[in-house]
Amino acid sequence: KETTAVAENQDEDPLEDPNLHLNIEELNKQYMAKSEELYDSLMNCHWQPLDKVDSSIPK
Repeated sequence: KETTAVAENQDEDPLEDPNLHLNIEELNKQYMAKSEELYDSLMNCHWQPLDKVDSSIPK
């Protein structure tokens, strides 16, 4: 019986809110804005490749 009780308790999560309403569209917009900001920051700070060893370094 103990094994059955443990299995039943795993199915029920007491911290889960069954009435939780999420605005998925707004959350997706926020996620994309953060992702684009991170991508832009990474692309703006990476090293520029040089054509050859004696190329001038851009400022």
